[in-house]
Amino acid sequence: MANNEHIQLLAYWRSSLADASRVEIPVEKSPHQYKAVVDFVKGSVSAEQAAVLIDKAEEQLNDIKGRKSKDDPEWEYLDETNILIAPFRVSPDPEYTRYSGEPDVSYPFWIRAAVNREGSLKTHDDTFPYIPRPHLEPQVNEAVNFVFSDVDTVDAAFAMPFMNDGKWNSYRKYLEEVFRKITGVSIWQYSAERHTVEFSYTMVAYEPLTSAADGIIKLYDYLIREKEVPAVLERLADKADAGQRPLLAADNFEQASVRHLGQMAYAYPLSVSQRKSLYHLQTLDNGEILAVNGPPGTGKTTLLQSVVANEVVQSALKGEAPAVILACSTNNQAVTNIIDSFSGITQKPGLLYERWLPGIKGFGLYLPAQGKKVAQSIPHLKRIAGRLAGAHIDKENVSYLATAELQYVDNFERCMAQKGLSVQEITLLLRSKLKEKEKQLEEGIQLWQQYKRISALIEKLAPEADISLFQYNTLNEAQLAQIESAVRALEQQIVDYLDKESVWIKLFGFLRFVKEKRAFRLSYLFRGCPLNYDAVDFYNIGSFHHFFNERLKLIQQIRKYAQAWNQWKKACHIQANPPADDEGFKAAERNRQSFFYDELEMGLKYDLFYLAIHYWEGRWILATQEVIAEDRIHRNGTADAAKRWQRFAMLSPCFVSTFFMAPKFFTYSKLIKGSGSKSVWDTPPLTAFIDLLIVDEAGQVSPEVGAATFALARKAVVVGDTLQIEPVWNVPAKVDHANLFRSRVISDINDQYAIGELLTKGFLSSSGSIMKLAQKATPYQMYQDMERGMMLTEHRRCFDEIITYCNKLAYHGLLEPKKGPAKDVLFAPMQFHAVSGISEARGTSKANQEEAVAIASWVLTHQQQIISYYQEIENAAANREKRVAKTLRLADVIGIITPFTGQKYELSKTLRKSGVDLSGLTIGTVHALQGAERPVILFSATYGSNDIKKGYFFDRGVNMLNVAVSRAKDAFVLFGNKEILTKSDTTPSGQLYLYIKWLTEKPMTIGQEASSFPPHP
Repeated sequence: MANNEHIQLLAYWRSSLADASRVEIPVEKSPHQYKAVVDFVKGSVSAEQAAVLIDKAEEQLNDIKGRKSKDDPEWEYLDETNILIAPFRVSPDPEYTRYSGEPDVSYPFWIRAAVNREGSLKTHDDTFPYIPRPHLEPQVNEAVNFVFSDVDTVDAAFAMPFMNDGKWNSYRKYLEEVFRKITGVSIWQYSAERHTVEFSYTMVAYEPLTSAADGIIKLYDYLIREKEVPAVLERLADKADAGQRPLLAADNFEQASVRHLGQMAYAYPLSVSQRKSLYHLQTLDNGEILAVNGPPGTGKTTLLQSVVANEVVQSALKGEAPAVILACSTNNQAVTNIIDSFSGITQKPGLLYERWLPGIKGFGLYLPAQGKKVAQSIPHLKRIAGRLAGAHIDKENVSYLATAELQYVDNFERCMAQKGLSVQEITLLLRSKLKEKEKQLEEGIQLWQQYKRISALIEKLAPEADISLFQYNTLNEAQLAQIESAVRALEQQIVDYLDKESVWIKLFGFLRFVKEKRAFRLSYLFRGCPLNYDAVDFYNIGSFHHFFNERLKLIQQIRKYAQAWNQWKKACHIQANPPADDEGFKAAERNRQSFFYDELEMGLKYDLFYLAIHYWEGRWILATQEVIAEDRIHRNGTADAAKRWQRFAMLSPCFVSTFFMAPKFFTYSKLIKGSGSKSVWDTPPLTAFIDLLIVDEAGQVSPEVGAATFALARKAVVVGDTLQIEPVWNVPAKVDHANLFRSRVISDINDQYAIGELLTKGFLSSSGSIMKLAQKATPYQMYQDMERGMMLTEHRRCFDEIITYCNKLAYHGLLEPKKGPAKDVLFAPMQFHAVSGISEARGTSKANQEEAVAIASWVLTHQQQIISYYQEIENAAANREKRVAKTLRLADVIGIITPFTGQKYELSKTLRKSGVDLSGLTIGTVHALQGAERPVILFSATYGSNDIKKGYFFDRGVNMLNVAVSRAKDAFVLFGNKEILTKSDTTPSGQLYLYIKWLTEKPMTIGQEASSFPPHP
């Protein structure tokens, strides 16, 4: 039984998601009436049209429940239905369509109502009009250009008090007042720049669940109904912070390395912070969450590849079911970035590093919506009419299996030079090879730990020995040989002396003066001893024997440890030793030296991954043969559904989907028995089934969107950055607080302390994120100055001059720039171009024509130079990598960012008129370059001299400029009004201007540290 507090939170998120799903109304896909006859003043519609609409809604309702005819005794009749009424529609003018590429008709304002068969309209329980989010500024969908209003204005209108007395006249007046508050004009006076407004009523019977979020909402409904909160979701939903655990010390890395068994790519090893994140992930138990803070350009993709590769190998070693891994994010662009990263990995040459089954490529399987267009090169599955179709489903047949088995066996025989084995025997052999390599790795760590004991042995051998004998955990074997030679020579001298002693000294050795004489002569011989000999008793012959025996034994032990370690390194093609501490790691990186962990990842662990991949390919053949033989291929009970996904995981280790789609895929079929037609099939979720949930770009995922999917998983790694792009919050704060109260998460709607606590920890649908929730839920904190969780710190995308701005703005100087300062480049890495124009209103958005002209002029002046410069770089890279060079376009090397949709249109129009090729060129808000990069980024601030006394959109937080600047690999060019940017030196834009000015006056020199730059005012 779940904690009631958790169920209340789920109910709150469910309500918030329903409110947030303000998508475009799919008019054509819903029961609808164009040119509806509506008397808005009286509150009535055509009875004939109302009846047609209600009939269609009635048929749709019954069809969903499996009732096909009114003859069905369970048929539900409707006398009225909830509808939406649009008083007008908006179409782009032809010229605007030409520049914006937006041909669609928009319905930005819908009136909620209920209608009966007589055509009478009633007020809806939810009185506020339905306004689709895509038409509100700030816009995040780059394909939408029409702006109706902005989120803040709509939120303010929503806050207007209205007492719903059920009277249509009161409701009508309220709606007219809301519309005027949002637009500044009455409904019937509305106009939109560059668009035609057609005043004609459209009616739609629209069920809110038939939206992109229906899969998530149904998952919430199941969890709430069943009172089931799996452990990892419970951890995410806990209001208390997770108990904090100490970070792994450098010494723990050695044992942690044994648990890191797979590496997907060989070209680059993990960075130090990536490795730390992976090793800490290995410490998690089921039900736990690891947050990894990933600033821009710090290698989140490489980390995720390693996480997946490691799970593949570990599950192969266990020999049971494969790990089921799901990578999720909030939108298709983020998901596309993930699937691309699993598809385009450069591999070593050789049959071992190829796939052994026909038609299998990459390591990801995309799970998109049914209507999503996907490139044929990307393996994908869709759910069509309740059934899975595509990719691996197409391979579950006797014909493919026969071909696959022949090719698999042939590839094995050619790769391993071993013939005559069946698929079953091959999988057993491959698993034994995996175990051998795992044992080899374990042995290496044991030998290294043994080797490190040399330091203590040397201390025992010679407490005052030269430090260079074992400096940086490396034995100076030549020096050890010299010591051994000197000790053996001294031993021989002592033996020779004692052999040559006169018989009288031996005979009268018990006399005191004889003892003294012998002791003096022996101590004289020891003066050249390279070791400390204070323990030698020169009066006792036995003491000499003990001294030499012990010292030579220690030397032999040291040499034995060293030889064992060096032999293991040679066998595993390892050159260097593990660094002793963090400073050792950093020193190796500074000197661009590969060291122990790097070499393992690019060698032994890379091979382990491919052996495991081929093991699972063989297991897939065996499992699919079995399920076909048992005629269970189409069954979908709990066990069959789970085994199907496990079979898919044998071919594609990582499933990739959006949070909106994932719940629709991970379900099974269950017959709900009843009498007659009451028996229906249900599709409950496979809760706590996925072994590992990976969340990428988690800082962009609103909590109500992402939380439910955690119910499908056993543990999670959540990667993101709350200092980059934020979620698109579709729920006004007032609605959010009302949902908290209605769901009993808070007992008083005015309890600001309780609301503040939830806000701080990321729970709220109007301000929170999955990343914030994961930070609260993670047991580790890497840096006290930053949020909880691990942190990736090595930045390799931008020149040091560029990323230093972001580093100081957002990351407390913790990022480690690795690309280096700019040298021999086309442009200065940070530039400012002053533009003195004014901004103009574009509906509720902004544009600055003079700034657009300045940017177009800059692009025209430099485009050929830029393309030629980067084409040379591309040609050289292609030659090195022995591939065909890509022909670069302007779109490949430049991106243009602006905060405003109005300026996006102005830029597109001006550039096109200037003759610039806009094919594929990214022009838009920071969302347009989400997770992407370009060599050159141009930023159009848009505000003009008429905006001096206003606040600025890009100064609301560090996020926008942090993202914009960090998209630029080689050059960031800021266009704006100097008066705007110098208004305050504490804002992000003010700091950016001052930083560019400082760099211009004092260029950065090679090797200069970021800490030498001026601190924030």
